[in-house]
Amino acid sequence: MNTQPLRYQSLKIVLLYLEANVRIKISQRLPTIRSIEKLVPLRIRNLSLGSTDTSINDTKYFVGVYRVFQPDQAIPKRVQNTNDSGGVPYDLDQYGFRAPEILKVGDVQLIELNGGPLRHDTDAVEERQSQRLRNYEAALALKNKSMDTEAALEELLENNNQNIANNVRIRTLYRNSIESLHEGIAFHRHSLLPFHYRRHNLSPPYSCYIQLTVTTKGTEKHIQRYIYTKSIYEAARQLNTILFGGRQCAIQVRDFTMPWCTILRLPVGFKIRVKCIDNNSFNLSSRYNAILPVFDPSSFPLDEIDIYSIIDIGVSVNDFHLPAIRSAKILKIRDISIGPELLPLLRTLPNQTVIVTYSDVIFPAGDDYFALVRDWLNVKRPVGTCYLFPIRKEETVRGLLKLIKTRMENTKRTKRCVTVSMGHSSRLEVYYVPAKTHSNPELRRNGYEWVLTMRVVRVR
Repeated sequence: MNTQPLRYQSLKIVLLYLEANVRIKISQRLPTIRSIEKLVPLRIRNLSLGSTDTSINDTKYFVGVYRVFQPDQAIPKRVQNTNDSGGVPYDLDQYGFRAPEILKVGDVQLIELNGGPLRHDTDAVEERQSQRLRNYEAALALKNKSMDTEAALEELLENNNQNIANNVRIRTLYRNSIESLHEGIAFHRHSLLPFHYRRHNLSPPYSCYIQLTVTTKGTEKHIQRYIYTKSIYEAARQLNTILFGGRQCAIQVRDFTMPWCTILRLPVGFKIRVKCIDNNSFNLSSRYNAILPVFDPSSFPLDEIDIYSIIDIGVSVNDFHLPAIRSAKILKIRDISIGPELLPLLRTLPNQTVIVTYSDVIFPAGDDYFALVRDWLNVKRPVGTCYLFPIRKEETVRGLLKLIKTRMENTKRTKRCVTVSMGHSSRLEVYYVPAKTHSNPELRRNGYEWVLTMRVVRVR
């Protein structure tokens, strides 16, 4: 059978539409096409980055330090679990201490380390670990003596000569099973060993390797181990250079998950053009300026951004002033505030579409939703503006519709909808539907009964 190699232009088109992981693998195995592959924009559906892990679509690449213990050594269950998951995501020094992170060229520091890298080998750390071990041992001793009666526990705690804070911790640990307490004791004893090894200039009873774990579709694993001759962060940077380095144009990413680590290990010149950002933690503003250079300017305005907010304790307030959030076409908010601060803040947002996917607060219709409706009419929000809210009780939205009908002019009311004229070319519609029938799956969760929609539509 005769075969003919792909011509240059045909190869570029094939590479453009190949799944990202398949394309990267082919490029590594066929050096002859590598230079062409770097010229063609790389397309990724889902991308997330961590300090030592990178996920592309349904494939996760993780670099960890794997410990191989001597045959006569008992391995604590938590340490074995860490090995089973690919190793620890940080370097270990000659005694087994966690080594500090070092910033190098190309790295993106997301969180400022005030006072330098965090140390894990100080006297204070040793004393804290020793106290945790004593708490576990005390809880186990009490468990063996008290016969699981609350009265016996209180009597034993009074005679335990511990301070109040430790008594609280012991009481909490006491609720664990005996097996769990034994596992905790073994783990904390293991955590104290590096101090012993350093004191006596001993080597730990294990050998370290750098392990690359590639997990596909959440289950299928491919593992490679290497001699531990470079730091795990150098290995992570090398991995990301293989995946992303040397590309002539920004990597095209549909959905990007904001990282929540201290430092990203990226190749120099790494750029992505994103459509949607999922900020799966709080306080985006604390990392925004640091990671902004990674985004190609053509990313903005974003198609969509998802954020968490806890406004009532001062967290996430600054997020709502970020240009990337205010300019996004769709803003999704998961609000876990316990106060009613969100709705007044929404009145200041220019986003065309806002979807509150979760909220613990039950807003009084007269004070909050109605104020938002009135504000929309005063500023004449443009056609296409649409806000959605999850609602637990129907009386909230029934009360809102009644307020609009009785307090505003030029309104029309049906059972679950009220419309307000905004002039000759547009009108405001406020209506609610059962959550279980809504097209957005995020609004069908968490026990909500209804979905309230406010939108400005064109008059036909």
